[in-house]
Amino acid sequence: MRPRKLLIVDGYNDEPGGLGVPPYIDVYARYIAGAVFDVDKAAKVHYITIDELRQRPNPAQLLRLYEAIIFIAGVVVPGKYIGGRPATAEELTSIASSLEGPLKVLVGPAARWGMGPEGGSAGYPPSFFKAHGFDVLVTGDPEEYVYDLVKYGEEAASPRAIREDYSKVNRFAVLGASIVRFHPNFGKNLIAEIETYRGCARWVSGGCSFCVEPLRGRPIARDPMAIVKEIRALYEVGVRNFRLGRQADILVYNSSQLGSEEWPRPSPQELERLFHGIHTEAPNLEVLHIDNVNPGTIARYPEESTEALKVIVKYHTPGDVAALGVESVDPQVVKINNLKVTADEALKAIEIINKVGASRGYNGLPELLPGINFILGLPGERRESYRLNREFLEEILRRKLLVRRVNVRKILALPTTRVYNMRWGISRKLEAEAKSFTYFVRHVFDRTELSWVAPKGTIMKSLWVEECELGYCYARQVGSYPLMVMIRGSYPRLQYIDAVRVEGVHSARAVEGSVIQPEPG
Repeated sequence: MRPRKLLIVDGYNDEPGGLGVPPYIDVYARYIAGAVFDVDKAAKVHYITIDELRQRPNPAQLLRLYEAIIFIAGVVVPGKYIGGRPATAEELTSIASSLEGPLKVLVGPAARWGMGPEGGSAGYPPSFFKAHGFDVLVTGDPEEYVYDLVKYGEEAASPRAIREDYSKVNRFAVLGASIVRFHPNFGKNLIAEIETYRGCARWVSGGCSFCVEPLRGRPIARDPMAIVKEIRALYEVGVRNFRLGRQADILVYNSSQLGSEEWPRPSPQELERLFHGIHTEAPNLEVLHIDNVNPGTIARYPEESTEALKVIVKYHTPGDVAALGVESVDPQVVKINNLKVTADEALKAIEIINKVGASRGYNGLPELLPGINFILGLPGERRESYRLNREFLEEILRRKLLVRRVNVRKILALPTTRVYNMRWGISRKLEAEAKSFTYFVRHVFDRTELSWVAPKGTIMKSLWVEECELGYCYARQVGSYPLMVMIRGSYPRLQYIDAVRVEGVHSARAVEGSVIQPEPG
């Protein structure tokens, strides 16, 4: 069979190098659609989110209209989401098992690495999905499989095919840009996640014990002008918000040492080419943000990293966040899990980001701030680990360094990662320490930082209402880890609010604000 009528069901993905939970749309759907159109421009490719599918009284009635259903799924970095609810393993297998007729294909992290229900647990292996209703699990690159499926037929398409370079992707990304029109957030707060390179430079040493990114093999980077062409295609369709988030460390993008050295030297010149090109082709973009930054890169190359960060601040939009995977500053945990930085190195990275990005931008927030990721339950964890992690955060407060947010996650051990065969998880004797540390983060550290990042009286511009309950609405700016603002009253979902005045810190994750009414006339 060579399908010509395909449906992409986006069950959302969240992985170390890529986010596809609304308002984000990740690369999978766009590459897949582009692969189909590259073979047959007359083919029918439709897109629907799992949230939209749930709202249908008879989802199977829709699914049976297609020859092939491509399911995207896989949360391997568990989080809390407001924009959408990711598909669960049980939900996916229930749909697949009950559906007869179309070819049922699973792609994304769930098919390649497995997925888990939540942190602190073991994930479902890919084999779980094969045994429960799916015809094909794509353990390679989805666009490669779909291209061969449509061009040569099911028997000739290998679900294990891996791209060797970006020659096809660069075509597919442009051809598939139009699929974003089907997304429920299109024309509002939709953010297109953009891939700059794949893999992790630290694949040389195996990378962090829990992470799937090093499993992708030797990193390969996209040409800056190819990325620019993709953004231009999305811009012409109507997308105005972009995040360069699909990479392990934006600072080493296109470094001459990427792929051969564990710690490549940043190339500010390559970032300049990329960011300048983006602004040339998308001159009226509204948001341009980044995601992952390796704190170890900054600690080892402070001068080059500073110049690279200056390039980002020169071209991006304010309210940006450099997510730092610290995970733990306990030397024992760092060594056992091959983590990135010591406490002193992480502090050095945070200080440098503050020096470059702490000034306040036109939307009311600082230009670029660090975000910190912790993982609880890593092998080698002990009581001392929690004391050291807390002292690290206390030192940040003592130095009055700005941090946009702290993520505290329990480890999710996927069967395909090294950590799965190690002793992981929060032991019973450390449960009290874990709770105490999390309480300190949420009730002391976060609240203090929020009062510095968005002090009372701050005017925050361009927010979108996400949801309302109990007399409050939750609104956020578009961006990477946007600050939540709670506003009294009731507003329609995805209504645009021009400006809000911060009235004070509401909780560990949110400030309270009041809508500024525009002046008459």
